[in-house]
Amino acid sequence: MTDLKTDEPTTDDEVDKPVDLPETEPAAELPEPADSPRSPKRLRRRPSALVSALAAALIGAIVVAGVFAYQLEHRRSLDTSRTEAVDTARTFAVTLFTYSADSFDTYVENVLSGATGSLAETFAETSSDLQATLVEAGATSTAQVLDIAAESTAIDQVEVLVIIDQTASNATVTEPRQAVNAVVMTLEKQEDGRWLTSDVANPSAAR
Repeated sequence: MTDLKTDEPTTDDEVDKPVDLPETEPAAELPEPADSPRSPKRLRRRPSALVSALAAALIGAIVVAGVFAYQLEHRRSLDTSRTEAVDTARTFAVTLFTYSADSFDTYVENVLSGATGSLAETFAETSSDLQATLVEAGATSTAQVLDIAAESTAIDQVEVLVIIDQTASNATVTEPRQAVNAVVMTLEKQEDGRWLTSDVANPSAAR
């Protein structure tokens, strides 16, 4: 019998030695598929007609409210100007048409404190001549307002119609004379809020 030869046992290092495998090339990347021309496109959503109508109505309401608020505030300002000017005209009319030769200096001061513009200039220029006339005649006058109303009104200027009952006397007249006169007074609002009279005229001359 022949002896069977067996392979020599391998060492542990040879058993654990890794087997080198042939390198493989990486797989080629496939191109991304192009969008199909038949694929549906995304459409932008348009606001509905109802939303547009509501937006337009809201904007319109805001505009109308703003205009109404402005008109209301303007009307209130006009009412305030009218009231203040009429009250001032009532007082100034009595001051202007009530005078006495004995207290003429005080009269001039009171008139100039309530006058402005052309009225103040004219009165200041003619007050000396007026004083001489009143002193010579011994004239006095008292006045009261019978009726008063604003004819035209702006925020800073008001024309006021004043009906005045005036009683005048002098040294040559035994009985005082009474007369009813109408004047149109133009009042202007100053920066400090005061109302001053810039003109006094009869109604026919004021128009």
